[in-house]
Amino acid sequence: MAEQMPKKKRKKSGCGMILLVMVLLVLLVCGGLLLWVRGEISGKNGGETVTVEIPQGASTTTIANRLEEAGVIGNPMIFRLYSRFVAKADGTYQYGTFELAQSSSYDTIITALQQTAHYQETVTVTFPEGYNAFQMGDVLEQAGLCTQEEFIEAVNTHDFDVGFWDEIGKDPLKLVRLEGYLFPDTYEFFADEDVDSIITRILKNFETKVLTDERRAEIDASGYTLDQLVTLSAIVQKESFEKDEMATVASVFINRLQPDSPVPRLESDTTGNYIRDYLLPYLGGEASEEQLNFYDSYAVSGIPGGCIANPGLDAIDAVLHPADTNYYYFVTDIEYTYYYGVTWQDHQNNIAKAKAVNLEHGKVGL
Repeated sequence: MAEQMPKKKRKKSGCGMILLVMVLLVLLVCGGLLLWVRGEISGKNGGETVTVEIPQGASTTTIANRLEEAGVIGNPMIFRLYSRFVAKADGTYQYGTFELAQSSSYDTIITALQQTAHYQETVTVTFPEGYNAFQMGDVLEQAGLCTQEEFIEAVNTHDFDVGFWDEIGKDPLKLVRLEGYLFPDTYEFFADEDVDSIITRILKNFETKVLTDERRAEIDASGYTLDQLVTLSAIVQKESFEKDEMATVASVFINRLQPDSPVPRLESDTTGNYIRDYLLPYLGGEASEEQLNFYDSYAVSGIPGGCIANPGLDAIDAVLHPADTNYYYFVTDIEYTYYYGVTWQDHQNNIAKAKAVNLEHGKVGL
């Protein structure tokens, strides 16, 4: 029998040990980073009190940088992310002089910056749902905050720091650029607040109230652009006397938008009213046919390019969740009763019913 050679001993590979060390190092770094972020957000007690000046209309980015400079926070980017996605506080910050403790918790800082300084005079204004930019400018003028002309000029020519800015259509035929995005609500403005700050807060309110994660998903699923959504919602808002009718009214217009619709135009009188009562006076009575058709739901198929008002949440949600109907027509009488129809003949019969009710109240016609 041949003599067996002695087996060589295997050398233990160092690769496994190196990999293990690397994994441990990564875990240590990630764990340390998470602890640091948590400490940044939670803050520390006993910091020195400093004065921070927040200018009018300051964006969250500007505010975060001011806070870092004063030693109130350690990282502006983390503060911006926390403000937007966790606290959802963007657009709620006030301007003025604030006394803040260095290394305070983010929640403490945000709460402090949301408070209106007692020494600053404020003015409360309410914009009803369905008001257009001209009406809102008039409300602001009556409140002594700015003139309607200043408001419309800023709406049309100034830029604003909001997350949806690039989604707002910039077509030159759009005569009131931010119409549809000026969220109707009750606001408390400073008596000396400038017009850009006022508009920024209104737009931020739209972003906070309308563009939630849930509604963003619904908008994406609907296939509407943001411009199309607010434009159609504004028409539904102006055509609806009550919230309960909005979903059915929306269904009529959405049925008309379908490829097989026998009525491809929205044909809402509200668009003509806006042209007559607001756009033509704004343009000095002179407008091109192209400009007018951009807003006229009788002149174009589908959703017009220009918005006529600023809808509330109920109208927006009605467009995103319309009633399930096969209606293509509706008409209302003086008692605000709605008559819906599928065919043109249904519509003519309903018009006759509405006229009869109106006549009982002494009104001839619709």
